[in-house]
Amino acid sequence: MITSRHNPRFKRIRDAIREHADEIVLEGPKAVADAVASGWKPIEIVERDVDVSSELFDLLADTKSPQHTIGLFERPRAHATAILARRATVIVALDAVQDPGNVGTIVRLAAAFDAAGVLLLPGCADAFGPKAIRASVGAILNVPVAAVTARELLDCGLTLYAADAGGACVDPPSRDAVFVFGNEGAGVSDELARAAQPIAIPMSARVESLNVASSAAILLSRSFSLR
Repeated sequence: MITSRHNPRFKRIRDAIREHADEIVLEGPKAVADAVASGWKPIEIVERDVDVSSELFDLLADTKSPQHTIGLFERPRAHATAILARRATVIVALDAVQDPGNVGTIVRLAAAFDAAGVLLLPGCADAFGPKAIRASVGAILNVPVAAVTARELLDCGLTLYAADAGGACVDPPSRDAVFVFGNEGAGVSDELARAAQPIAIPMSARVESLNVASSAAILLSRSFSLR
């Protein structure tokens, strides 16, 4: 049993939680079991009071109510070019969306409405950080997520649609398109906004705008219904 903070295994899991770079952590027996069932190969699985002392496990656990199981996995590596090549549905691109809860929720929405994948532009929260993973409620296991540059999007040959309150209230496409959702405060960057077709969501004048995840839910749902 691991009982020391200086234990290399403890340090490795702790660093993966903090950095989520080459290795990531999933917390909870269901999340770990679902990952294994999806083909993810664990580097290590540890149980509270079995492999790690309760005191140390609670230091690792990111949730207020630890679920007694932590799995260490190699970070999945998807590529933007592969996602952009999937033309039978739509693709989601997030432009500097900084809240990990929003990023994870949008990954879940991409799964719910069968998007080809999620592309993260610079400035986005990491979809494989602990908070984003929890917000995805398991969808991170089967939705390709990759980093992308603005230039790659501009050169991909697909029509870009930017969620914008000032855009036209038209039916969103069901395929061959990229939906770009911008930063919670600033919206889509000028570089992408100039190249994209603005698309709006019909709504009451009682509010000026919607949360980025709410906007994604509505546009992806409308797109999915047209397939």
